[in-house]
Amino acid sequence: MLAALAVLGLGVSPALGQGAVSHVVVVVTFEGDAPHPIIRNRLETTVLSVADRLLTGLPVDQVATLQPRPEETIANVVDRVAIGYAVVDAAVQAGATSTVTIRLRSVGAVIRAVAVAVDLKTVHARVQPVILALLQPGPVGMAQSFLVGLPVAAWDWAGPLVTQELKEIVEAAVPGFTAGYRLRPAERSILDLTIVPKDSRVVRNIGVRFRSESIPLLLLDQHAPQVASMADPLRGLPVAFVDAERTAMEHVLNEDLATYAPAVEYRVMAAARLDVAETLYLYVGPQAPGPAVVARLGRLVSPQLEPFVELRLVPTPLALTGAVGVRIEVSPAAFVAVTYAPTPRETTFWTTVQFSRDVGVRGNWTFPTQVFEGAATFRINEFLAWEFIGNSAGQAWVRLVSNL
Repeated sequence: MLAALAVLGLGVSPALGQGAVSHVVVVVTFEGDAPHPIIRNRLETTVLSVADRLLTGLPVDQVATLQPRPEETIANVVDRVAIGYAVVDAAVQAGATSTVTIRLRSVGAVIRAVAVAVDLKTVHARVQPVILALLQPGPVGMAQSFLVGLPVAAWDWAGPLVTQELKEIVEAAVPGFTAGYRLRPAERSILDLTIVPKDSRVVRNIGVRFRSESIPLLLLDQHAPQVASMADPLRGLPVAFVDAERTAMEHVLNEDLATYAPAVEYRVMAAARLDVAETLYLYVGPQAPGPAVVARLGRLVSPQLEPFVELRLVPTPLALTGAVGVRIEVSPAAFVAVTYAPTPRETTFWTTVQFSRDVGVRGNWTFPTQVFEGAATFRINEFLAWEFIGNSAGQAWVRLVSNL
């Protein structure tokens, strides 16, 4: 906008000729402290726009004969559009590449200090410290560096530059949120920074699932409403934010779980794990994948070789994934196989060894995550088996497998 106004202030028609000005270089300096680079760049762009319009295409020997002098024309236009600054000195060095030098000084009151007031009214009080911690090192500090040294009168044209830059910084620092700004310009300015959700995908529902190695789920399920209420601070938060700050959000929940009366009375150790989506599932207990229905369709191309396709349906949250693989029978009691899942782009090498009809072991090695998973299998009957599973990430769980 500033550069466009500068161009409109000129009425010079360029002429073409031998030895004409083909390129213009601008040097802008300041008396006293220079403003932030985004302000300096806009001023340089303004001067360049004026000088380029005036000089490019003009024969070099005519530059010195222009009336009024080109430096006067440039200075007058810059004085009119760069409110808050005045041209102290201007010079034009003519040539095929002409150099325009401008020295500016601030006019009137200058912003000397900025207090940033962050408004988080749309966010639960338990979550506000997490967002404030993300804002302090970046957006709040950058707001002060953008504004200190800026003439108060320059805010009308410099404000959109600063607020757009700060908005992008906030959105990068706090995923799923954006910011609104209101500056009360003065030597000691106050910047009101309002943080609001940007994404339409927010946490709307909260479900609770318990997992325990020692307590029957029947006893735990009765506490689901109380545990769900502990997660109310997450309701309305952007899904992208909860996903990015999962550890911090789990810490908020764990603090409440640690002081939950039944947990204190019976000395129960409870830990929260978030499965983030618009419907949020809260797992309490050891980490483990959720239930899944797996269908494997294969064809024996030889007695030892079986290529197959595997489909996996996860009910919560609903997801259907597929994989292709091949299984090789090494002996009647041992198999090796490899599968590739296109959606996560994972390749898994696995082997199974049966020690008896009812007891076996299995090992998986997955790339590129490089996670090893081992399992011991104990068959209950023709349709059911228990698997005791652990992996190299330090997780362990028990799985009931039903073969339909």
